[in-house]
Amino acid sequence: MCYNARTMSLFGGLKKSSYLGVDIGSQGLKVVELSNEKSRAKLLTYGYSEQPPGFQAQGASLIDDPPAAARLLSQVCKKAGTTSTRAVAALPVSSLFSTIIAVPRRANEKEIKPLIDSQIAKLAPLPLAEMVTYSTFIDDIKSANKKDKKDNDPKKKERNYVRVLVTGGAKSLIQKYIEIFRLAKLELLSIDAEPFALIRSLVGKDKTPIAVVDIGDRRTNITIIEKGIPFLTRSIHLGGSAVTKRIMEQMAVPEDQALQIKADLGALAVGATAGGMPKVLESVMQPIVNEIRYAFQLYANMELTDMKKVEKVILTGGSSHLPHVPEYFSETLNLNVYRGDPWARVMYPTDLRPVLDEIGPRLSIAIGLAMRDIE
Repeated sequence: MCYNARTMSLFGGLKKSSYLGVDIGSQGLKVVELSNEKSRAKLLTYGYSEQPPGFQAQGASLIDDPPAAARLLSQVCKKAGTTSTRAVAALPVSSLFSTIIAVPRRANEKEIKPLIDSQIAKLAPLPLAEMVTYSTFIDDIKSANKKDKKDNDPKKKERNYVRVLVTGGAKSLIQKYIEIFRLAKLELLSIDAEPFALIRSLVGKDKTPIAVVDIGDRRTNITIIEKGIPFLTRSIHLGGSAVTKRIMEQMAVPEDQALQIKADLGALAVGATAGGMPKVLESVMQPIVNEIRYAFQLYANMELTDMKKVEKVILTGGSSHLPHVPEYFSETLNLNVYRGDPWARVMYPTDLRPVLDEIGPRLSIAIGLAMRDIE
């Protein structure tokens, strides 16, 4: 495999309590190292790889080749000058099992676990023996939920059940992650879920219903978050590479030229539609908008949610920086739509802000992973 790696080392010397966030994609990876400065995250360095034009057509997946992934990870860490060997990775939304269930309230987690396993066995795509699952309790186990201050319904009864978010993945996939980090000589502290990483880097303590839309090169992931919990996740096979393909088809140019044209789209005024978006972008973004609307409907109809209606949308991912995307989404969805700022909770040299703004969307997951044991 041939990759181009981009790195930047910001500070030298050994840092205490620093962590690596490693986001392994299908064809590349991103690494961010953050240190713990009095419970605040501080950027030490970052690095990421890029596949050359034409590699996607080969259909290879980096995660399915642990030795190649380990070599690339070691290469990026070396060029970035990382000092920590402690790392956190994440299962991608497309490979993640995630569901919210309700189980009868019991005295402790030990008594509730068999109830959770019983329900998950009916819902999981694989037998439980072939999966690793993790349960996040949304409600307090020991005491009945207090009525939400926004809920003025005096007839609302206390819940006699507990809501639980269950996430997990196949053991065979997780074993590949373990092998990658073992070969790269890094200590894998934990394997998180991408939605939790994005909550840390983009949402923070905001409890309002938010949709985070991660527009990558090959996939777009939609996560609806309520009170800091990812209640709904969806993944569709559509992203920035579809724009590249449309340009190649319409203009009869090779992939490298199409990539350059896509990068220059912001300067194009011809063919602009809603929000100033060029038509070649709208043809890809409209199906994503339709999928977001469908996710909103699913969320509104979920029995175990409290709020039902998304209040704003946060965009991230490398393709979220395509021109006029927030404006187009805001106009078509009739909602406030923002590009997320994953550096908002991270300390960094102010003179690097222009560079960090440019690369931030593609590093949102890695940043959130590195923050896991800091905040």
